[in-house]
Amino acid sequence: PPHVLQQAATTPIALESYLRLHTIAPGEGIVGRAWQNRTPALLTDLADAPELAKLRETTLGTASVMVTPLLYGKQNMGVLALGNGPMTPPFTQSDFVVFKSIAEQSAFALYNAIIYSEANEKKRLDHDLQIARDIQRILLPAEAPIINGFEISGINIPASQVSGDYIDYITVDAERLGVAIADVSGKGVPASLIMAICRSVLRSQATENASPADVLRKVNRQLYPDIKEDMFISMAYVILDHARDGVLLARAGHDAPLLFRQSDQTVTSVKPPGLVLGIDSGSVFDRITADFEVRLERDDCLILYTDGVTEALDTNGDEFGLERTTQSIRASAASGAAAIIARLIDDLRNFVGSHPQNDDITLIAIRKT
Repeated sequence: PPHVLQQAATTPIALESYLRLHTIAPGEGIVGRAWQNRTPALLTDLADAPELAKLRETTLGTASVMVTPLLYGKQNMGVLALGNGPMTPPFTQSDFVVFKSIAEQSAFALYNAIIYSEANEKKRLDHDLQIARDIQRILLPAEAPIINGFEISGINIPASQVSGDYIDYITVDAERLGVAIADVSGKGVPASLIMAICRSVLRSQATENASPADVLRKVNRQLYPDIKEDMFISMAYVILDHARDGVLLARAGHDAPLLFRQSDQTVTSVKPPGLVLGIDSGSVFDRITADFEVRLERDDCLILYTDGVTEALDTNGDEFGLERTTQSIRASAASGAAAIIARLIDDLRNFVGSHPQNDDITLIAIRKT
């Protein structure tokens, strides 16, 4: 613009400031055309570029211009433009050859700088994710508690550095222990953050409350206002009463727990009704969520799991499925809760083979002793 050239005559930095702040659209002027066409150009006659013709009449004294895109492979990283000054002759073809060579080296150096910057950013993000994983490891139980009348074992294997699955063991009162398993929709950092919120709310509501359904109702009412519309949490919550050998279960849309009966070696799904947490304010959730008594005899087992188990894929795209899960349970239940977990994980790994894990895997086995 004329006013910028006028200012630049006395204050050269005015032109530099304008160039730094002005956005050039693809195809706009000689620089925009070089970006769009991806071809270098040498202008020894500014009449070919009317927008530059005024430069010759200014203190800049520009009579010729060289411009080239900064290309590395298929990536266009910018445009390099150079005009001759008032005390130098117009550019020649020899100058243009040297200019293009410098541009190639500049593009290579710029590409390396971008890669280095991205590598440093990835390193920083990896460090942050490792910290997040360490924090999450603290939030998840390191081992199952010991409780009279029951044997418990659990495991959580995240698909990424942090998990959206959740397991917890909560002391309800002197006679009862709460056992929770949950799966937040999605994976990675967003799911892990919701998981941490869910843990905090569940623990605040579980103490001194002997009804798992009532606990889930209260958790849902607290979580509902703060969960995005496209997110939800499935959960199964069990309360073990070691004084009365009782087991109460409530389910919030979670995968149906599996019940192994030692007497006839059967494995069946336990399916009390329930809606996932976070999608209903309570009008429907409260009505359909109820306590369900699970009667366990000696050596019977109740297995809680997330869909990362049954939906694990092998290299052919086939799922591990419920049938293989029940077969693994039958083959190991006689050896105890820890054996069930170990057998399931071993069978899963053998089935999946080299196929990458695409979802968090979480299991809890409860055996009546």
